[in-house]
Amino acid sequence: MGEGLWVLGYRCSIELAKKTGKIYNMIMKQLRYLLANFIDAFNQADKENKIRMIENCPFPRIKKNRDKAYSAALVEELCVRNRLKIPAWVEDKKLFLKEPFFVGDLETLKAFLLVESPVSFRRRNIFVSENVLTRV
Repeated sequence: MGEGLWVLGYRCSIELAKKTGKIYNMIMKQLRYLLANFIDAFNQADKENKIRMIENCPFPRIKKNRDKAYSAALVEELCVRNRLKIPAWVEDKKLFLKEPFFVGDLETLKAFLLVESPVSFRRRNIFVSENVLTRV
């Protein structure tokens, strides 16, 4: 098959994935699922296991800089909310964006997200709602 990648457990060619126009949506769904499951597992863990879960980057396969920065902000915010020591790896300069990223990408939400975004995200130039870690 030549060069390819795994998308939601299926191996396909990069050309095929790009042609269908679904690769980005599939990867984003997979990333959201990964992060949501991590939040759930973290929230259910005891303190000792929480520390173990974050001592190294829990998402080593994430490749896109924006997504790496987002995951570092997520881990930092989890630490802040759980009064845990923030791991050193989240301070890597590569995990800070030069350009602002507004989750949702709606122009009308930008002012709201600027105000509401937790510091862990804002300092990385990522703007989310304050309930970013809330799961229903």
